Amino acid sequence: MPIVMKRLAVLAALLVLAACEGGGNETGGQQPFTGNSLIQWDRSPSTVVFRTEVVGGNDEENFLARNEIPLCTIYGDNRIVWVNDLGNFETQVLWDKVTDQQIQDYISFLTVTQQIFSYDAGADLQVPGVIQPVREVIIVNVNGRIHRTDSFSSTEWPPGYFESIVNFCKQVSRAPVLFEPTGAWLSARSVDYNSARPLQIWNADASGLNLAEVAQRGEPLWLTGDNLRILWNMIRTSSPQILFVDIDGNAFEVVLEVPGVHPTSPPAPQ
Repeated sequence: MPIVMKRLAVLAALLVLAACEGGGNETGGQQPFTGNSLIQWDRSPSTVVFRTEVVGGNDEENFLARNEIPLCTIYGDNRIVWVNDLGNFETQVLWDKVTDQQIQDYISFLTVTQQIFSYDAGADLQVPGVIQPVREVIIVNVNGRIHRTDSFSSTEWPPGYFESIVNFCKQVSRAPVLFEPTGAWLSARSVDYNSARPLQIWNADASGLNLAEVAQRGEPLWLTGDNLRILWNMIRTSSPQILFVDIDGNAFEVVLEVPGVHPTSPPAPQ
């Protein structure tokens, strides 16, 4: 395509986006759009501007699924958070604060090169059942328009489409750093001991954190300090099916949810 024609195509696609400006956003925030670019977004830190994730299956009713972090997310305050799979159940969580231009360039790439707005979401058209189908999902939320597409789109994704978009999202950042939470919501629930699952001994007396008490609370506990760092590291380097076992042989499943990182997390305490 000649350069002039390509530029006209880019401009036309961005004007379609701009025409949608003025609506709400996924999280209901009311922050105004700012700047003069054709690509705008709600600046609330809770707003999801872009996200890729895999959802469905048993995860929708699975307590431990709340430990999962979407593959790559760009938030309204220009944070980008993503997950690197290192193998053997080990994952890294990385983050960065990027510029408006980096986000605008990425949305332009999705709009023009990847034709993201030409693919719909098709999972809702599947035969209803108790378990929702496992699906790859992409969300773009700019100019007041929330667009979702998934791997059940009636217009079939090209081979490798989702993987390439995830990889390009990770490349928006130029100087990523390892994410280490300073606070998180801890939930625990008592389950039957199962020696077939990976086990981690947890000493309530030595740690000062009693998982039985957390499980009995009925609501998450805000956790900081050494126990947070220890549990975060265990969860990110272990099988998702890990059981925590106290010195009395009681077994627990444990969830850590970080505000602004985990979609299911409550806000941080005031």
